[in-house]
Amino acid sequence: MSLIAQAFFCLRRPSFLSRGRFLVVRRLASHGANAASQQSYPQPQKKLGDILADVIKTTGPISVAAYMRQCLTNPASGYYINKDPFGTEGDFITSPEISQMFGELVGVWVITQWMAQGKPQNVRLIELGPGRGTLIRDMLKAFQSFPPFKNTIVDICLVEASPTLRTTQHRLLCDSAPTETEGFMSSTSRYGMPITWYANLKEAPRDVTSFIIAHEFFDALPIHQYEHTQNGWREVMVDYSVPQVATPLSLPGQTRSFDEKPKFHLTVLPYSTPSSKVGPESSPRYKKLPVDSKIEISPESWDIAKELAQRISEQITPNSPTGTGSALVIDYGPAETIPVNTLRGIKGHHFVSPFEEPGTADLSADVDFTALKLVAEQEGHVAVHGAVEQGDWLHALGIGARATVLANQQTTPEGKDRIAKEYHRLVERSGGAMGKIYKVMAFTPRGTPTPVGFGGDVIGSDEGVD
Repeated sequence: MSLIAQAFFCLRRPSFLSRGRFLVVRRLASHGANAASQQSYPQPQKKLGDILADVIKTTGPISVAAYMRQCLTNPASGYYINKDPFGTEGDFITSPEISQMFGELVGVWVITQWMAQGKPQNVRLIELGPGRGTLIRDMLKAFQSFPPFKNTIVDICLVEASPTLRTTQHRLLCDSAPTETEGFMSSTSRYGMPITWYANLKEAPRDVTSFIIAHEFFDALPIHQYEHTQNGWREVMVDYSVPQVATPLSLPGQTRSFDEKPKFHLTVLPYSTPSSKVGPESSPRYKKLPVDSKIEISPESWDIAKELAQRISEQITPNSPTGTGSALVIDYGPAETIPVNTLRGIKGHHFVSPFEEPGTADLSADVDFTALKLVAEQEGHVAVHGAVEQGDWLHALGIGARATVLANQQTTPEGKDRIAKEYHRLVERSGGAMGKIYKVMAFTPRGTPTPVGFGGDVIGSDEGVD
């Protein structure tokens, strides 16, 4: 298959990922791109930017969603497929990489949900886009202090498309060698629980109560952009041009363009498309907007929100007629408004143009939390809580007390200062700090108590805590 044909194929194939970030923050995961995890691809003969330019030259401008999908998950040149973008030597650092406190408190929240739902005897942990595996590792460490919950975990499912990151996760979480079972990579964690990796959430089993974590996952899912014109909604697409430059060999008035990189940019189509006829008409939130309004919509995010709601609603018991389990979403974006013009690139811990050197920078867009809420509530018997600011949520879970304990355990001033800096970085609200920009949302069975962190209290006995 030629590289251009390969690009055509990928542009039209749904692919779901994850990830996260905060200038020094980011993550991946996925809900597709099976081929990328199961096959070896030849090294590209051309840069991804040149391949995309060839596609656009042949078919016309492509959607922002198609451009994002190619930049992030192209089997040969996608940003997430062949590299580890995390840490100081990568392009960003996620909240779990900042401090163990983050993962510990996510684990505590899962335990409070298990208690509030009558302590189901068989539970599954699912993480979408596990990055390096740091978050789930710190959660598992926290569970060791609560044997009654730890002993109910039947297995762990990690939804990850990147072969490179799967290897990194296995190295962090497991001592035993990985095996292939029915096409899926599996192993056993250092804490004794089986772990299986999936490229798609739909592949993960759904036979027991699941507690699902999506930390900086939705922000990497492809978006479509639209603009409301006098003639109706029109889709904003990605096009390219090649700068024309004069050379010593040019005749008067002539320019030449060979050896110039394609310059990608946004353009508004002058005509409607099937996408522009459906997307903006899908909700009253969009229909009522005036001319000149711009919006971003992520249908793939909607699909995953539906899947999460369905998984919770399906696990019905006599004591839980609306289902069991929960989903926790932590990401950045507005709590109520519709995202506008939020597509961004991150490279080397700095914001860059998303159209610069396709495939070499992380791309993301703000999460529309209200859209996730509406879709989940319509799809299943779930209640949606939040979105609340990360700083408030962490304080409700007790990060202040945990930071004090960790600081008191340090034997040097430098150690105590490190804990203080980690704490402030996670909860700080001023300006564009993480405690304010990042939001937290939860899906729980309808009729169950309001969760901790969203105005609720711990329900049930904490007997068994070490």
